[in-house]
Amino acid sequence: MIGYPIWWGIAAWPVDTFVEANDFNGKTVIPFCTSSSSGLDESGELLAEKANSGNWLEGHRFSSNPSDSDINNWTDSLK
Repeated sequence: MIGYPIWWGIAAWPVDTFVEANDFNGKTVIPFCTSSSSGLDESGELLAEKANSGNWLEGHRFSSNPSDSDINNWTDSLK
């Protein structure tokens, strides 16, 4: 999983740098973000393009202050 703040529908630029600098071959990546107003939009797809490797799945957006149960319910649904 890769988590990040979302800025106007895209991942914050430091996340781009991280993704470009790492090899995701053989990895499954699930993006998630936090935001009080922006949606996940294309941020996961854009990161997958920058990574140019890995199996990138559909991501998830949490509100800016998700509860522990919101996070646990989502991660449990991935199993």
